[in-house]
Amino acid sequence: MTISVIVPIYKVEAYLRQCVDSILAQTYTDLDIVLVDDGSTDNCPAICDAYARKDARVQVVHKPNGGLMSARQAGLRVAKGDYVGFVDGDDWIEPDMYARFAAAIDRYAPDMALCEFYYAFADHNEPSTQHLQRAYYTKAQLAQEIYPTMLYHAPYYSFGINPCCWSKVFKKELLEQCLHPVTPKVKIGEDAAFTYPCLLAAESLAYVDGCLYHYRNNAQSMTAAFDPHLTETIFIPLDILRTYFDTDKRALFAQYQMYAAYLLQLWVRNQASLDCDLDRKRMRQSCARVCQNQELRALLASVPGALPRQVAVAVRAVQQQKPGQLYLLIKAWNLYYKLRNGRA
Repeated sequence: MTISVIVPIYKVEAYLRQCVDSILAQTYTDLDIVLVDDGSTDNCPAICDAYARKDARVQVVHKPNGGLMSARQAGLRVAKGDYVGFVDGDDWIEPDMYARFAAAIDRYAPDMALCEFYYAFADHNEPSTQHLQRAYYTKAQLAQEIYPTMLYHAPYYSFGINPCCWSKVFKKELLEQCLHPVTPKVKIGEDAAFTYPCLLAAESLAYVDGCLYHYRNNAQSMTAAFDPHLTETIFIPLDILRTYFDTDKRALFAQYQMYAAYLLQLWVRNQASLDCDLDRKRMRQSCARVCQNQELRALLASVPGALPRQVAVAVRAVQQQKPGQLYLLIKAWNLYYKLRNGRA
């Protein structure tokens, strides 16, 4: 059984060798390794080509820059494996990660499998905690035990099942069904836009206990930088998930509402980031567009869970269509970031 490992790469030259070396060092060797150079302007393209010359399991895709989602989709189009996993170009994995996934696949033949992971900081690691109690879940068990809290698990904000795709493997046909339709424009929530549809479509899930993936908290990663187009794209995951989390499924819909508040929080913080170059007029225009989003206002009209104060302020500003309040909240966050970084 072949497992394809797709690695989206953009300007991570300092970390790329550690990433690819950790994949090549896997104790499970039946791997199809797809390095996707997303128009990187550093030395990453040459590094990728060098690995392809050294190991026949490595194939390289060079493409114009299109973002993380387009890189993952490009990798999936050439993937040869029965199952597919992802590793971000600035992360690394434990030597037995795919061996343990392969063992779970051999035993259960699940549609998906997932493991725990580490948040890797400069001076310490923090293990993830997902809310799984079984090594294997049938469809009925998923519906009863996983779906009701997978998108939101109190306290705010915790995922019952983290949406990250890189601590998971998927049957290729399931992934093709859920990943390819997602627009490459999505920049935040891009994992949720296809991992939750995959999970909802899956007939079974295997859980591999243990932290096997190291997620580097890197300010230069493909998802961390300020995005001037975020006002137009931040709520795309809500549009994609709407058909799965409709009002007829109350437990799922309550999670959907909390996720809407969470995306609003991410938008506020992105607008407040220190590298944001929007002037006052354009910032106020962005706040007005968010407050005018009728579907977002409808979702936030009756958020079912307790919210932190700053999130509640943002939600209330949208509910009451008060972009000025949203603007002041962004400026307050920006001041906090400046003070924290000694730039006030």
